[in-house]
Amino acid sequence: MVEQTNEVLRQLRQIVDNAKAVPMSASCMVNRAEVLALIDQAADALNSDLGEAQRVTATSLETLERAQEEAAQIIASAEEKAQFLAGQTPVMELARKKATQLEAKALADAEALRREADAYVDARIASFEAGLAKTMSQVRTMRDRLASRSALDDTSTRALPRFEG
Repeated sequence: MVEQTNEVLRQLRQIVDNAKAVPMSASCMVNRAEVLALIDQAADALNSDLGEAQRVTATSLETLERAQEEAAQIIASAEEKAQFLAGQTPVMELARKKATQLEAKALADAEALRREADAYVDARIASFEAGLAKTMSQVRTMRDRLASRSALDDTSTRALPRFEG
């Protein structure tokens, strides 16, 4: 179609090139009917070319949209397959096994640390208990001495009650 438009424009140029020059001016004389007929042919050819171009553009857009949809489907399928394959590889299995081992070790370490902390706290409490027992023994000895020296256990006196522990 473009060839037809180009041919009409070439003929118009040839008519102007071959036209008789008007003396003493840049103008020339051409056959009005012949030029108008060629201009009409050019306009028809351009309209035809424009219609063809619009049809091709619409077809191209539809083709492009279909291609983009197909590409999106292919990409989605490939990503899905890649995720599946990544989950099945020996590296992934090794990573899962290593993660399980690390988790078990971390739990064992935490349990050992808890037992160690409990043992430390128990030792400190036992030390405190021993100190208290020693202090209680000393207090009891002092009260016994005081009671025997001052007869505080006599019923006539009002001594504090004795702690029997």
